[in-house]
Amino acid sequence: MKHLIALAALPALLFSPPGLAAAPHEAAPIKTRAYSTPALLFALRTDTQTLARLTPVLDPSFDFVPGPREDARQGNGYRHLGDLALTVRTGDGAQRSYTSFEARRPIRILPAGRALAAADISASMGAEMGASAPLAVERRWLNERGTLVLRFTLINRGRQPVQVVSASMPIVFEQHGFGATAEERQASSSTVKPRPGALGSVEVARANGQAPALRLQPDGRTRLDSWQDMPSGQLQGEQYASWVTSGFTLKPGAKRDIGVRFVIQPQGATR
Repeated sequence: MKHLIALAALPALLFSPPGLAAAPHEAAPIKTRAYSTPALLFALRTDTQTLARLTPVLDPSFDFVPGPREDARQGNGYRHLGDLALTVRTGDGAQRSYTSFEARRPIRILPAGRALAAADISASMGAEMGASAPLAVERRWLNERGTLVLRFTLINRGRQPVQVVSASMPIVFEQHGFGATAEERQASSSTVKPRPGALGSVEVARANGQAPALRLQPDGRTRLDSWQDMPSGQLQGEQYASWVTSGFTLKPGAKRDIGVRFVIQPQGATR
């Protein structure tokens, strides 16, 4: 069942974490749309349908993602939950890489159906992907039995097999925090601990130890094969790693889902 809720307005003035550039004066406010599941309140950007806010119902004052910095992070190159990077090979061709965040292009909104929101994000992966690797990429945000799910569907629309060497989902949680004091920054940040493997997960604990915590679990056959750090020398202060699943081939006309499930841990992080 879909739920729309009003999210509290973000504070007008926020302190930037050490090492992060302040929002440019000309940055336009980001437009978002609010949704909810029984355990989470969240918002998606209306232009990209990437995650702009993720708040536990048990503590609506806390945001797991860098929502307060969304206006500053709206440009090309900034990664969000809901973005995707692919490394693929078509037939005997060369290996090529594509992302949805390096040079954003308008996405195509799809009928939501049973999802909360759905879009074809193929255009944002780049025109080159359509020419050399005929993959379509659809993304859906779902409420499945009370659990928030982020799911990508990769579809081979070509006439040759496409090998997906790796599919990487940026895992973007606020790890710097906000505020003028160390206590305030700790209260608004999280720690992120990956547990790679076939049944891998990512544990997201609030830095001050308070409940609730969050666990990212595989959706379907989405192994956490590796945890890939962001290349050095890119955007200052943006040290967000990616959940990487790898090693499958799509025959012509075939499709495959990959994604993660956002599971609230009411008692706090699992040790």
